[in-house]
Amino acid sequence: MKMNRRQVLKAGLAASTVYSPWMIARAQARPVKLAAILPLTGAFAFAGNAALDAFRDAADRINDAGGIGGRRFELVVEDDGYDVARGTAVFNRIVQRESPEELVFVYGDSTGLSKALAPEITRLRLPYTATSFSNELADPNTYPTIFVFGPTYNDMAGALLQQIRRQKGRGAKIFLCYSNSEFGRDPIPFIKEQSARLGFQIVGEEVTPLAIADATPIVTKLRQAQPDFVIMHGYVLTVEPLVVRAAREQGIRATFMGTYYSAELALMQRAGAAADGFIVTYHNAYYYDTTVPAVEQIRALRRSKGRDLSYRTTYYMGSWMAVDVIAEAMRRAHAAGKLTRPGMIEALESLGDYNAGGQVRNMRWVNHRLPFTKLWRANVRDGRFDAITDWVDGSKL
Repeated sequence: MKMNRRQVLKAGLAASTVYSPWMIARAQARPVKLAAILPLTGAFAFAGNAALDAFRDAADRINDAGGIGGRRFELVVEDDGYDVARGTAVFNRIVQRESPEELVFVYGDSTGLSKALAPEITRLRLPYTATSFSNELADPNTYPTIFVFGPTYNDMAGALLQQIRRQKGRGAKIFLCYSNSEFGRDPIPFIKEQSARLGFQIVGEEVTPLAIADATPIVTKLRQAQPDFVIMHGYVLTVEPLVVRAAREQGIRATFMGTYYSAELALMQRAGAAADGFIVTYHNAYYYDTTVPAVEQIRALRRSKGRDLSYRTTYYMGSWMAVDVIAEAMRRAHAAGKLTRPGMIEALESLGDYNAGGQVRNMRWVNHRLPFTKLWRANVRDGRFDAITDWVDGSKL
């Protein structure tokens, strides 16, 4: 049978698609991408840039080891300035621009942004985590592609309430200080409900902006309330050092407590001696703990690249852990022949005892979050946080 030009071209294209080594090599050469929306400017820029440093280091380590099944691991990084509207626009731009076959995971910023994006993330079946540990996001029935890479803010608060029960018991007086943000408000209903159940008293409450210049109004309320414990939440060391220093100057002896984003050495550097004894929840490794394999991995990578080996912040450590876990899921998805968005969900859900080089207890999800954390106490003399518990399940009260 004689073929016309169009039939010849169609037949040739079909043959090349099925058999061409060039096409196979091109597919293998296609990168696999992780998008990161970070606060590189704005109030939390110091944390966002530390996270970016970790993302770049982790990407170098992955690619130095051959990438993901021979495919180059690429970062797509955008700044949202810790602004929900700007972050939403950035997210939309990324998902419209990037190929679904290449972009298989998005790392987002903030509780507010993640809640705003959650319905669209779910519609797109896009694997996602964020800097947020919001309780609302840890709901696989509603948001089956969203994972919280640690305990939720309720879990963190639960761990603090366990410590209050150990230290004081029934009748303990608690003062709440939190930011007027989605981040700050997230665990407050839980704290109030559980405090009532445990026989604790909420003796005062102060809601503030994300950053303040003067702690006097808060300290005045603390003097009036005379709490045993002050729980601070919804800040990234933008308020805690100022409040604890002013409180100690006024003779307030309450035990101060905070959650994950207060668990950084800058607390002691900014508040000085007043920060001594400040209790925090923190579920990753500190850079000064050289017994943790991930710390040695980071130091080896940075040494090999001629990069600064000085202290890396908790924001860096948590971000390194996130990329480590995402890359491990990519490897497993690739090995199963499913390096796709649905394949990433399957791989994440099967990580089990993987612990990211000692950065987490394990990856055994409970409603797509990891409820275990540790409690640490600020030790100003030694300039570090000392662990005061082993792993604690914050959901068990």
